[in-house]
This record gives sequence, C-alpha cells and structure tokens, in this order.
Amino acid sequence: MMDFSKTQMKHGQAVMHGDSHRADTGDDMSLAGITVVISLASLIGVWGLACLASALVQSGGVLGLGVAWVSAVFGF
Repeated sequence: MMDFSKTQMKHGQAVMHGDSHRADTGDDMSLAGITVVISLASLIGVWGLACLASALVQSGGVLGLGVAWVSAVFGF
C-alpha cells in the first residue's frame, strides 16, 4: 500500500517525497543483471588464466606450450 500522507500538491499534480515511492525498479533490475554478467565474466577470465598458467607449468614454458599447441592444432 502506498502512503499518501507525505504527498503534496505542486502545480496541480501530486508530488511524492523521499522513500514513499520508487519508480526506477527497471534501472535496479538492469544494474543487477549487469552485476551478474560482470561477475560471471570475471570468474571465467580468472579460470582461463589459471588454465593458461597450469599449461605453462606442465609444458615446461612458453616454447613447450607453443610446440604442444601447434602439435594439437595441426597434428604433427
């Protein structure tokens, strides 16, 4: 229920003050959606960097990783 006790008239139209009404719920939903997308993208990025670091360690460095990548992609 809306509290109309804080409503005032200005130029013939009702004006609500402060915390009695929020008209920007769409903006809040957009902000929540963007926050979720950015959080998931960050987790995926961190996971990718962890996988790259693991591959570098297991292959013996950048050169070994390059050789293994070429071998995996081209088959030789």
